[in-house]
Amino acid sequence: MEMESLTAPMLRELIDHIDVYEKEGGKKNYTQRIVIYYRFVGYLELPSLEGENYKANTRKGVDVEYIPTAKSA
Repeated sequence: MEMESLTAPMLRELIDHIDVYEKEGGKKNYTQRIVIYYRFVGYLELPSLEGENYKANTRKGVDVEYIPTAKSA
């Protein structure tokens, strides 16, 4: 199937549910685990790149970073 854009109805068909956990850290800089479960697939763990994490500026003042494995203290 070839698609040029991902629409809200498509997402509703693809995603089974999303788990959102409590945030950890300070008021400004914190981490929050979000797990997306896809229909017919389940949870997908994306492979990690050596020393690099995926980062995105979702909106002004909010940066999102994908951390593939939990870092132990």
